[in-house]
Amino acid sequence: MNQPISEVNGNKVYQGDTFSITMTRYSDPDRLNLARNAARYLGKKDIENTRRPLNIVKQGHVPEIFRGEVVEFEFNDVSKEVYDHLVTYTTRNMRVAGGNRALTSDDFTLPSDKVKDAKNVFNAVSDSMDNYQDLLSKGETPQVARAAMPTAAKLNTFVFQFNFLTLGQSVFKQRIWEKGAQGNTVKVVQGMFELVHSVDPWLWNTFYEWYGTPATEWTEVRRKLKKKYVDVTTVLEMLEEDLMGKNQIDSATSFEEWLTSKFGQQKSMW
Repeated sequence: MNQPISEVNGNKVYQGDTFSITMTRYSDPDRLNLARNAARYLGKKDIENTRRPLNIVKQGHVPEIFRGEVVEFEFNDVSKEVYDHLVTYTTRNMRVAGGNRALTSDDFTLPSDKVKDAKNVFNAVSDSMDNYQDLLSKGETPQVARAAMPTAAKLNTFVFQFNFLTLGQSVFKQRIWEKGAQGNTVKVVQGMFELVHSVDPWLWNTFYEWYGTPATEWTEVRRKLKKKYVDVTTVLEMLEEDLMGKNQIDSATSFEEWLTSKFGQQKSMW
């Protein structure tokens, strides 16, 4: 997979379409500290077994060990809308932001969701930005002028630090692995995922498998099976139809994959 990731001054940088993210810290790139803590948690002696943390995720053990490892991101040219979505995670470790009390915003980004009239949206956001800039030019303080600032305004560089558990269980799950997040937030959080994935793809693929789309689809399967009370006879009839009907499925298809295709489709609550 081609990733828009480069290295600047020893830090990995993700370049988005209108923003960039610098990963300034990743506390356990070789997974050795996680391995030690996983061994202590399970009373094992092989403290350098780096596969054990992955198994803790796969087997559903208490994932507390991941709370002690952190990733720090520096966000550049990211809109206030996205900032607001990231700041909601109260289990984040750190937030460093100048905000718009002492600093000002000079540009904005447009929404990347479905737009009916792009020109109309651009004009409306541009007018809001002009009003904000006009207040500044007339001597109003930044904290007063920000009352007119659009949420699409790009903030000055800010920093968030998240622990691994918050990223895997909450940030990635809610913003990219489940449907419903707003477009610009999806793009930024996807960039965060690409950065951590570039360091330890095995760990973050494991989080994806057990907390991401496959897991949420499986939850949806169970919900629909319970709601519709699908009995064994119905399942057998559906299987026979798919195996013998016009749109035949491969008989080697896994039962999990088949169930997900029938009952696992997610819909956004929005």
